[in-house]
Amino acid sequence: MKKVLFAHQSTIPHYRIQFYNTLEQLRPQNWGFEVVFDKTEITKPQFFKEPVAFERFQFPILDVNTITTKVAGKRISYQTFWRRAANYDLLIVENAVNNLAYPLCQVHQLRGTKYAYWGHGWDHKVEKTSLPKKVSENLKMQLAKQADGFFAYTPRVKKHLVDEGLSPSRVFVVNNTIDINEQRRLFEQWQPQRASIRRQFGLEDERTLLFVGRFTPNKRIDFLLEAFSILRKKDPAYHLLLVGSGGDIYNLDASPDITYLGPIVEPDQLARVYVAGDIFAFPGSVGLGPLQALCYDLPVVTIDSNVHMPEIEYLNEDNSIILPEGTTAEMYAQTISDLFDNPQKLRDLQDSIWPSIEHLTIEQMALNFIDGINTILAA
Repeated sequence: MKKVLFAHQSTIPHYRIQFYNTLEQLRPQNWGFEVVFDKTEITKPQFFKEPVAFERFQFPILDVNTITTKVAGKRISYQTFWRRAANYDLLIVENAVNNLAYPLCQVHQLRGTKYAYWGHGWDHKVEKTSLPKKVSENLKMQLAKQADGFFAYTPRVKKHLVDEGLSPSRVFVVNNTIDINEQRRLFEQWQPQRASIRRQFGLEDERTLLFVGRFTPNKRIDFLLEAFSILRKKDPAYHLLLVGSGGDIYNLDASPDITYLGPIVEPDQLARVYVAGDIFAFPGSVGLGPLQALCYDLPVVTIDSNVHMPEIEYLNEDNSIILPEGTTAEMYAQTISDLFDNPQKLRDLQDSIWPSIEHLTIEQMALNFIDGINTILAA
C-alpha cells in the first residue's frame, strides 16, 4: 500500500476534521494517509484558539513536536517529521515557508518521493507587498514549480498558478469547503425553533446582523462597528451578534445592542446562533466563514477587495451583496438598511442561496483530492 502524508496549517483546525474523516472514508484501498499533528495543540494551542476535538479524529496522525520562534514579529515554526517524511510515497504540504519543515521536506524528491502543495497560491492577506514578502512569495512559487502537483483551493487559484508557469495537468482544483450538508441539516433541525431562539437572545423584534469569525485586522471589525452605530441611529431595532476569538479588546459588553458570545465551535450551539440572525455582515476578508452562513440562508453583505481568500468565488448575486472597493461605513449601513426595508428582495435572496452553493460538498472536495493523489502516484 502506498503511503501519503499531509502536513497543512501546522495543525488540524476544527473545520478540517470532517474533511480528513471523509477522505479516510472515500479513499481507495491502494493508499492510506496520515496527518501531521502535535498533540500538545489539544491542551496548549499555538495556531488556532478554537479547541480541537481530538476524539472526532477518524484518521491516523503522525505525532510531531513543534518548535516556534519569532523573527521580525513573524512566527517561524519547525515540526519534527523531516526524517520520517522520507518513508512516504507522497507528501502534501501547505504552500507556505513559515514552517521550515515544508520546504525542507521537498529534498525528498531527490530520492523519488512525490511532493505536492496545497493552498491559496499566493498570500491574499497582504495589500502592499514588502521586499521580504516578495522574496517569500517568489520562493513559494519556485518551489511549487518543482513539485509534482498542486492542490488549488479554487479555479481562480489554478488560473493564477498556470499563468505563473505551472502545468495545467499538475494543478488540481479541490474547491475548498466545509461540510455544508451537515450545516444544512443543522439549519433544518433548528429553523423551526427560530422564534424561540430569538426570544432567548432577546431578539424578538430586532433586525439582527451576525458576524462569525476571528477578530483579526483583515476582518475590519472597527468598520463593522462604525456601520452598526450608523444603523442604530437610523433605527434602534438593530442588534449585532458577534462570535469568534479575539473580541475581548473591543469592550463589546459595554453596549446593550451588541451581544458578543466569544468563540463557539460546538455545532448545535453555533447553529442556534446562525438561525437567530437575519443578515451576515462581513465587511472584511472573505474565507470559509460566509460559506457557513449561506448554509443557513443568511445573505452575505461584504465589500470587494484584493485581500479576499479564494473562497470569495463562492459569493455572487444569488447569495450576497458585494459592494465596491472603497465603500464607506455609511454606504455599507445604507445597503443593509435598504435590504431590511425591502422584505421581498430579502426573501428572494434567501430563496436563491442554497441552490447557489449546494455543489460545494465536503465529499466532492475529498473526491477531488483522491483524483489528484491517484494521478500523482501513477505518474
